[in-house]
Order: sequence, then structure tokens, then C-alpha cells
Amino acid sequence: MVDKDSKIILVGSGVFGLSNALHLASNGYKNVTVFDRLDLEAQRFTLLNGSDTASADINKVFRAQYAEKKHYQDLAFQAFEVWQKWNSDIQLLPEEEKNKFTDLKLLDLCGYMKLDDINGWEEKKSRENFVKEGLGSLNIDISNENDVKRAKYLGLGNKINFALNLKKKYPEIQGTLDLTAGVLYASRTLQYAFYLCKKLGVKFVLGGDKGTFQDFIYKFENIVSGIKTKDGKEHLADLVVVNAGPWTTKLVPELDGINEATAGNILIAKIPKDRKDIFIKYNSKNFPMFGWKNGHSREHDHMGGMFLFPTMEPEGYLKIIVRQTKYTNPVVTENNQVISVPKTKNSLPPFHYLPKHITNQVKEFLNTFFPDLKGLKWESRILWYTDTINNDYIYDFVPGKKNLFVACGGSGHAFKMLPVLGQFLVDKIEKRENFYTNLFSWKNHTEFKGDPNGLQEKLNSSRAYDKQIISDAKDYNFSDDVKPKL
Repeated sequence: MVDKDSKIILVGSGVFGLSNALHLASNGYKNVTVFDRLDLEAQRFTLLNGSDTASADINKVFRAQYAEKKHYQDLAFQAFEVWQKWNSDIQLLPEEEKNKFTDLKLLDLCGYMKLDDINGWEEKKSRENFVKEGLGSLNIDISNENDVKRAKYLGLGNKINFALNLKKKYPEIQGTLDLTAGVLYASRTLQYAFYLCKKLGVKFVLGGDKGTFQDFIYKFENIVSGIKTKDGKEHLADLVVVNAGPWTTKLVPELDGINEATAGNILIAKIPKDRKDIFIKYNSKNFPMFGWKNGHSREHDHMGGMFLFPTMEPEGYLKIIVRQTKYTNPVVTENNQVISVPKTKNSLPPFHYLPKHITNQVKEFLNTFFPDLKGLKWESRILWYTDTINNDYIYDFVPGKKNLFVACGGSGHAFKMLPVLGQFLVDKIEKRENFYTNLFSWKNHTEFKGDPNGLQEKLNSSRAYDKQIISDAKDYNFSDDVKPKL
């Protein structure tokens, strides 16, 4: 039985960990401690300072359109209300408090321009759901003259002119500007969530051996009574929650088959000080988030799943992500399981170059759509995500274990939900069942038909890094001309 005075340990301080800690503390739980192998506070929760977890990215997508899964649309709009409040609240902090953040803009509703040479079924379904909710006018169809006129009268000419000019060059292009979408500045939002947690009394043990999980403590065979950290210390608890992102399945092997670590392909470039033209052109006031061939039905195509984010201010970074393939690193564990385990620039040896298959397509992407950006100094980042077998999150107690809970499985769409995720942990602890707690409950892989995310591929996976030709430094020179094509 967990009550408000119970000792609760959270393993991991990314999006799930901070959301869980925040909701526990907000609901009156007084003894919450978060452990993490990284000192994310010192690293300012950003990959720019050495963080290697997906939560510590520089920016993330905020969107509410979810094709047939309207329940996620509803959840995203719940989170949206909190994001707007946080955007306002952070501005009202005392000046000395504001200095704790790298900047004060958390959510930037710059819009999301989704382009394609055909319309995937997900896009069509998302539009239908918006129309049913009375939100149809918030989608600007670049092929609809009235929509284009409305956008220009709203002052969004710069946001759509790029797409309109492309359509003149490639008449087959179709697409919409989603006005409810935008960019979350990830590191800043984690800084703010961390700040709120500390204000509510959450304790943090970060970095080094003292913050690194080593093993569970068992009172009896299947009763978890705490954790042991790498420094040899034991920390007793009435409940242990593992929300360690892509490392979660390694720590909780029972997740094998329903939760897998997968690597995302990211490139960043800092805009030189003498290129104010680029800084301004791709500023979020003038340029929306851009996506080409997005959605599960299209992103696996050649040059599919490509995103360009607007300029990150004031830091001056541009970012490309490629969702086309999420790679794995399957290893055989001492229990003879095959589990994908992250390897990053912090690993020994360091690992930070993308497969050459991806860098070649990025060169083509830049030459086709953004030739003025191909001469920037691009560098790669590999950030590890967690995919579940059906892309739903997992929020539940571990079967066969007592006092052990997992919160994981972001599946590439959890960050936007940070303000609301932790409530599902509180609901489960307090035995309140609802649609989402049922949706996110533990399910065995045998309950699913097929394996859409390839979690059963294991050592045979064509996505395994040891089967790829990995790029090297010279492959990030994108200035060579490539014939633009769709």
C-alpha cells in the first residue's frame, strides 16, 4: 500500500521521470526521490552539453493531430492548456529565478507545414477529426485558394510562401499548415519541470556512481524494497518506478517483446554569425516546422520522415530529424535475452555517426528543398527513443513483482504530453481506472497481431547498427551538388 508518506524512488529524470515526480508531488506525495546516471541539472538538460537521452534534445514537435487515434488528440490538447500556462507563468517569475533557464519560451506555436507528393491516409484522417471538432479552419491547405487567402490575411504569408513556391516548381506537391502545432524547446521545458519539482520538495540524486542504478533490492523473491546505486549504497523505498527511457528494458527485462530501445537520426548546425540572412529566413516568425512524407504510411519511403525545425533562438541552431528508420543495438544479456541497448557518444568507445544511408538522403533533402543550408557545418547526434509494440505508452506495475512500476514507451510522441503523463502513475497508485490507464496497461506481446515496429526482429534485424555502413566526418559535407528530385 502506497500512501502520501511512502518512500517513492524514480529511476530516470527525463520526460517520464519529471512528469511522474511533478504529479506525485502535486498530489501530496511527500517523499519522492529521483535518481539519474547523468547530472542533467549541470548539463542543463541538453545534448549541447553532453546529454545523450532523447528527452534532452534541443527541440521537439508539438502536434495534436493523430489520424484515427483521436484519444491522443484529446490528450495533446489537455497538455496544450498546461503548456500555455507554463509559457505565461515562467515569464512572471522573479528576475533571479528566470536566470535558472537558458530562455523563457517553452512552446512556440510556429505552425507545422506537412508536405508530400501524395496525401497519406493519416493526414486525411487527421483533417477529418479536426473538422468534426470545429477546428477545420486551423488547417491551411496550400492547394485551396480560400485557405491560402485566409492565411495571408492572418499575416502568415511567410509561413506558406515557401510551400507555394515549391508547388510552382513541383506541381504534384500537396500539403497543409497546421496552425495548432509548433515547437517545444525541450531542454528549457525540462529545466522548468525540474524547477517545479524542486519547489514541491522532490529530491534529486544526479550523476556519477551515486545517481547510477545498479540493481533492485528484494525483501523477498519478488518483492522490491528499493534500489542499490553504483556507489554501493542501498536506498529503501515502498515503490520503485523505472522511467529510464531506452534503458528501461535493460533494467526491467520483463519488458522484452513490448518495449525496445531505438535510435533516432538527428543533425544539428549552428548558424554562423555572419549569416543573419539564414537566421532570419528560418526564424520561427517566418518559417514553420517543416515535414516531408510524414506519417507511418509514408515515412519509410525514400527521403521520407524528414523534418527541419526553425531556428532555435537565441542559441542559433537548426535541426533535422529523419524518422525513416529507427536503428537498434541488439545484445545478448546474461539471462540469454536479446535486448536493444543504447550506445551513444558517452559510450566506450563513443558512437555518434549516422548510417551512410541516412546522410546520403539528407544531402538529397537539402539540395531539393534547402540548398542555402547545405553549406552549413552539420554534425550528427544519436538520441535513443523507446518504441512499444503498438506505439502506446506503458504505465503499469510489473507483473509478478510487487512495488515495481514502469513508465516508458514514448514511441516518438511522449514529450508533448509531459504536463499530463504523470497523472496516470497517480491514478494507478490510487486505483482509479480510466480510458488511459487501461490503454497504457501492461500487455504481453502475444496479445498483438503482427509486429509493426519490429520488436521481434532481435539479432536478425536489418535495422541493427552492426549491419549498417556507418558514415564518417566527410559524409557531413553536404555542399556537393545533387540533382534535386522528389
